[in-house]
Amino acid sequence: MSFRRHSAVVLLAVSLAACGGKEVRPEGDPDAGPGQAHPCVPLSLERDVDLEGFHTDRYTWRDSDCAPRSAFLVRNDAADPAGWHGGYLRRYVYETNGVSRTCDGANDGVPGWGMVTCHLRAGATWGNWTEGVTGTGRTLFEGRHHALHEFRWPLPLGGHIVNVTVHYLFATGRNHPLYAITHDVSGIPPDALEADVRSPYGDLLFDGNANAEIAGLGWGDRHRFVTLSSPVTMASGWDYREPNVVPYTRMWTTAPDAEMGVVQTQPWLRKPAGGYWFYQQGWGQRAANGPMPEDWNWTYQLNQYQLPTTTRSHRLAWGSNYGALGWRQYARYGDDGMLSGHPYQSYSVFMVLGTHSEDPVLKRASEVESWQAVRLSATEGTVATQGAGGVGRSDSVPFAVPGYNPVYATWEARVTCNRAVLRFDSGRGSLEHPVLVLRGYTLSTPPSRVLLDEQVLAADADYFASVDDAGDALWLTLNRALTGTATLRVE
Repeated sequence: MSFRRHSAVVLLAVSLAACGGKEVRPEGDPDAGPGQAHPCVPLSLERDVDLEGFHTDRYTWRDSDCAPRSAFLVRNDAADPAGWHGGYLRRYVYETNGVSRTCDGANDGVPGWGMVTCHLRAGATWGNWTEGVTGTGRTLFEGRHHALHEFRWPLPLGGHIVNVTVHYLFATGRNHPLYAITHDVSGIPPDALEADVRSPYGDLLFDGNANAEIAGLGWGDRHRFVTLSSPVTMASGWDYREPNVVPYTRMWTTAPDAEMGVVQTQPWLRKPAGGYWFYQQGWGQRAANGPMPEDWNWTYQLNQYQLPTTTRSHRLAWGSNYGALGWRQYARYGDDGMLSGHPYQSYSVFMVLGTHSEDPVLKRASEVESWQAVRLSATEGTVATQGAGGVGRSDSVPFAVPGYNPVYATWEARVTCNRAVLRFDSGRGSLEHPVLVLRGYTLSTPPSRVLLDEQVLAADADYFASVDDAGDALWLTLNRALTGTATLRVE
């Protein structure tokens, strides 16, 4: 469902209750709203679902087409049937052309997607992942249409303990779960640890468990790398010439039509990703007849280490240069700038699944790019200009785009006396199904009415609201593509 206008400014007006303590509206269904022509079923959480011996929590939400999607997260407090300690996505279910597609973790030693993985540059071990590490997990926030799930681990790495926090965000109207991670090395002396980061790491049969040959793959840093022949082998040709803005990885199959990938919530220039030295030979080049770069020198880890023996590996991960974890100064990919990997390394990405013909990874990357041009201001209330540097952190960092929180890819403001008037200038792009977080919201129920250009919108169809009562926040997804002038009033 989409709604388009043709100007550059979006006006958001939030008119809520007077200042004071929590207000509780009369009993009834506060989310029902009038005129639910196309209702989206609210998000649901089924706890402790036994999935063939895996103890999981199942989150089911509706995507941008109001079609159901489900993610089964394996609990991380005990060993699971695969010999891991959970904390990953074991099964993902979504619809394509009205038919349900179930994607399970592979059974080749990496039984899902979302594992925490770090490699050491040097040492007695290659690094570590959360396979043998017992952690803790909980539902951090369960709203009507939005939910946050948290995992934590004390990850042994290079003789030290790295405290890792991961959040999964599910939101009605948003196709892809968001995966946010923080590696906390504040308790380790600077430069005592030199590691990279590769999370979310995993192996998911994203082609509906067909285990088909990988027809193509690619990634984005400051350029876009893409293979030119199918199936992908170490002899495949490639092209690395097209400029790129938002980091991503992807791979796909053609029979069936399926794609899996990761898209960062920030541009490369604000949050570099990728690692090693292939850029020296690859950027701006095309090698139609191959070969592919050496397996250890791919910018991101995908299925290169499995390619010599199989073209069917669905392995996919993230990547960074060594030192991204632990060093006060390390070189970003391209060796033309320095970054810090101490005391934290935090970032957020979308976990993308869909049909390759719809190009979901590059579409999401384009959307994230367009968000960087959005300008948000307030005439009532206050636009957020800073926030936590990552999940599990209490420090505050400035937002590169005022109002845009890259931790959750949300648009944020603080209400004044439960009121706010916000203006979005979307520039030349569009803001697809934006998720807003209005902080300082002290009602215990969602708004009684939401209007767009003075026309009443239907709850659970035109917008999706959740109240975080403990956090004094209203989460609101607009089931619209904001590209023009409009006035949104919440009261």
